[in-house]
Amino acid sequence: MRIGEVAVLAGFTPRAVRHHHQRGLLPEPPQRSNGYRAYGMREAVLLARIRRLTLLGLGLGLDEVRDALADTEGRDLTEVLGELDADLARQEVVTRQRRTRPAPRLVQVQAGSLSPEGPVPPELTGRLAALGDVNGSPMAVKDREHLAFLDAAMPTNGGRR
Repeated sequence: MRIGEVAVLAGFTPRAVRHHHQRGLLPEPPQRSNGYRAYGMREAVLLARIRRLTLLGLGLGLDEVRDALADTEGRDLTEVLGELDADLARQEVVTRQRRTRPAPRLVQVQAGSLSPEGPVPPELTGRLAALGDVNGSPMAVKDREHLAFLDAAMPTNGGRR
């Protein structure tokens, strides 16, 4: 079969088949003497598996599909999906932990004590406020940017700078 024929058989376009070649999901078959690639039943079955895995609504990306298909240990799809589910559960735990323990700067920005455009260290916030309304001054804006840069560039030492 040629690429157009195997693509239609598996429910893809020839462009999608080429994309699967580029992403490493489908090995390129040998070329015939006329330059066309000779697709066989093996490639059609592999394309059908790719289509099934991507359309099941499992949230698998093409890289995960490639990894599942490349598994040479003889594991079945149920085992691969179980590992995916466990990995997603680990990611979910990490995400929940990050949301329950937001970074101190994030909390300060959300509380309005730091400006998201150019946060400065909390110690300097009071000093800058004591200077009065300097927000309109181009020099004050530039100073605030420099302070924000220095704050971001300074290595931390146990949470203190």
